[in-house]
Amino acid sequence: MWLPSVNLPVCPDPDDDVFLECAEAAHADYLITGNLKHFPQYWRNTKVINFRELLNIIGPHLLI
Repeated sequence: MWLPSVNLPVCPDPDDDVFLECAEAAHADYLITGNLKHFPQYWRNTKVINFRELLNIIGPHLLI
């Protein structure tokens, strides 16, 4: 099992920090979660969004 090399105490629930660590390691543009209240709005270069926001971003680019 791969674990990030950095341990960040950022989220109120320490079990959620691993998602920010992975997003940082992957240089992710977005982190999608249904639990926005436990994450900062931005983490470094990653914006934390919910699924509806993701659909608003990618929706115009989908082929119908």
